[in-house]
Formats: sequence, structure tokens, C-alpha cells
Amino acid sequence: MNIIAKRKIAPSTAHNDDMRQFPSDKASANERKYPYVIELAVAAKGLDLGLSRRIVRFHKTRHIQLRHGRSTIPKGEGEAYYRWCFSDLGTVRSFVEQFGGTIIQTQSLKAR
Repeated sequence: MNIIAKRKIAPSTAHNDDMRQFPSDKASANERKYPYVIELAVAAKGLDLGLSRRIVRFHKTRHIQLRHGRSTIPKGEGEAYYRWCFSDLGTVRSFVEQFGGTIIQTQSLKAR
């Protein structure tokens, strides 16, 4: 059974209320556990296969596990937002340099 919940996005992001966020306990746990979250805007149709493969390769070459955060998908036209979670700032900077995106600081970073 697929459940889609409509939620307001955290104030740290600038999305409108016409977004659907797919609930995922693991993705939410990743965002709480890892201090750095990258949010990447892509076309509404979703993540391009080539880009997805390059992101997987980025993780493999650094011998780090790929950890997804929550994703938001627009109801109509617009951009979709995908998130990846990291434990260190150096890797985050390399990811943003290579793929773009916005660095988001999570609660776990603020609690330290």
C-alpha cells in the first residue's frame, strides 16, 4: 500500500505547498543522523539516469555508502528535490562542486 502524505517542507528550504513529500522512515532517520544534507533540484520528471549513475559512482569511488534523504515531487510543473546525507564537510563540498545543490544543516549538527 502506497501512502502519500502532504507535509509542509522545513523552513530551511524554499518550496511551495504544492509539493508532495514521500514519507520514508529511513530517509528521515538519515537526515537526523548525518549532519550534512545536500538538496538538489531536478526537472519535475525526476532524476536523470546519467546523473543518478554519476552520483552512485561518486559514492563508490570514495568508498562511502549512499544515504538518501527525503525527496519532494511537485504536483504539476516545477522542480523535484532530492536529498543525500553525508557525515563530513569535505565530501559535501566535493559533491556540491561536482553536482550542484544546496547544503542544509540538520538538527543533529545544531545539537552538537
